Amino acid sequence: MEYYDLILYLLVFGANMLIILQTYNEIKMWKTVKGSFIGKVSIIVPIKGIDTGLERNIESLLSQDYPYPYEVIYVVEKGDEVENVLKKYNVKIVYSDFNCDSCSGKIRAQISGLLRASNDVIVFADSDTWYPRYWLRNLISPLDRYEATTTFSWPSPSRITLSNLIRAGFWTLGFESQSLQSSRFLWGGSMALRREFFDNEVLDELSKEWCDDCTLTRIIKRRGGKIGFVMSAIPLNVYDEDSLIRWSSRQIITILAYSPRGAKAYLVAGTFFTLILIYSLVYLNIITFTPYLLWIVKNVIRGAKYPKQALIASLMTIVAIPYALFLVVFNWNRREVYWRGKRYIVKPLREK
Repeated sequence: MEYYDLILYLLVFGANMLIILQTYNEIKMWKTVKGSFIGKVSIIVPIKGIDTGLERNIESLLSQDYPYPYEVIYVVEKGDEVENVLKKYNVKIVYSDFNCDSCSGKIRAQISGLLRASNDVIVFADSDTWYPRYWLRNLISPLDRYEATTTFSWPSPSRITLSNLIRAGFWTLGFESQSLQSSRFLWGGSMALRREFFDNEVLDELSKEWCDDCTLTRIIKRRGGKIGFVMSAIPLNVYDEDSLIRWSSRQIITILAYSPRGAKAYLVAGTFFTLILIYSLVYLNIITFTPYLLWIVKNVIRGAKYPKQALIASLMTIVAIPYALFLVVFNWNRREVYWRGKRYIVKPLREK
């Protein structure tokens, strides 16, 4: 065995140990991130246009197995055709009219809904996501131990296309920071906080930002709070992607602006995993491919409640890791994004 082969195998072994430790920590979270908190809940859902599977998603929010009555608030823009769909259901419809010139449309809608919410616990959800019946109960219960709780959705493509498959693998990368409290972040499509958290300071800071969950994560950590990641509350992100590069670039640019250290860490890790993938394929070396096999197993465990979707997304991780690395490099100095028909300039964190 050559000297450089030994170094490579040692690096691969180290990567394998880290993946195993990460998987262990996530399995432990299934059992430990629980609690007994119960409160009256307002679910706020910003919406623009008609998403894939929208009515099924609405029905999933209205059929939660939660012991108390709760309200579901959809926040729309005046004149949006989706309002006609929402009127068929027992949901509260409010208009996005909060005045903030420099915030994103989503934050404007979230604050608009928050100001009209009736209850003591605020939950933010996404209109393109389907929620299992136990989602709300499991998400809320650990609030007696954490400042906020969150989970991350599992990708559920509505049909099998190349763009949908790559997005599925790419989407699972959002789990990678969640096993450690220090790197954990809120996900905007499933996060719960007490109403009292949203004081004037929080609302003022949010009203100047592009990214809702990034900003709330920053505030919680600055105040010394902890975020509970609820593995037992994972919903399904339902989509049919027709603009993959634009969509995934928006995710990457947000990370580059709000988590530059995380972006740099992925630049290193993504380069390593891409190189060992190339090496494994060129030399047909199963040993150097073992981190990918363990990564697939890790993702299958994460998506265990959705076996079909779990297998698809887990296998596509092999493509998604180098794809994400390409996007990080390609978008390194870019800050322009397009979202729901609008153009935004995402300011780097250092400029704030």
